[in-house]
Amino acid sequence: MPAEATLTRAAEQRLRAPRTRGAFSQRDAARRRLALLEASDGAGQAAIFWLVELPAQRIADARFLAFGSLWSHPLADAFTELVRGRSLDEACALPLARVEALLRDDPEVPACAESELAFLADLQQRARAAAPQLAVPPPLTEKPVYQRKRPQDWNEHDRAWLPLSLLKKVAKVDAAIARVLADKAPQARHRVEGLHDDFRVVCLLEGVGDAERHTLALFIASALREIHPELTVEVPP
Repeated sequence: MPAEATLTRAAEQRLRAPRTRGAFSQRDAARRRLALLEASDGAGQAAIFWLVELPAQRIADARFLAFGSLWSHPLADAFTELVRGRSLDEACALPLARVEALLRDDPEVPACAESELAFLADLQQRARAAAPQLAVPPPLTEKPVYQRKRPQDWNEHDRAWLPLSLLKKVAKVDAAIARVLADKAPQARHRVEGLHDDFRVVCLLEGVGDAERHTLALFIASALREIHPELTVEVPP
């Protein structure tokens, strides 16, 4: 029977010494002239960071951060290792049995329960959905200048967000961040340091490590997009 709570020796080795753990930023993508695909699964198990060559749609490099069950770490590590060098289509259609097989001690005995792989399938779906919007960031020397939207150009999200006072905007953002932290990192403390006209939110986090801070930023960004799809978050170290 597959082991659900106990890791195999192969999985334990990846847990202790992951081969692809880490994250890429938009600065990394701009520096390497690649597009950055970021995705986190709905259950909060892991986040993936793929640097993609355009227009070839090939994954030049990949990293992950795991934030969930014990199995999420070795599974995400094996998955990330397998997608490197593949096209986006191949990575998003990669049979998850191949990931699980890398974690077996005995070729005939499954490493883990099939349910443990569900978050990887979710990540594949989210990566596939994000692929059409990928673009190479502008060179780091370029500094885009934000232009305020004219009221006649507002969409429905703008009309619900832009007329609010700064205090009401901060309150909405603060509540969304608090919900994320209560679920993912109850020990963390936060403060909304800035809320800018260009939809940037600066959030200070305390009580978490650097890797955890980066992963939490992904979940916070997802929560803020429910308020307004253009909201982004910066979480300084």
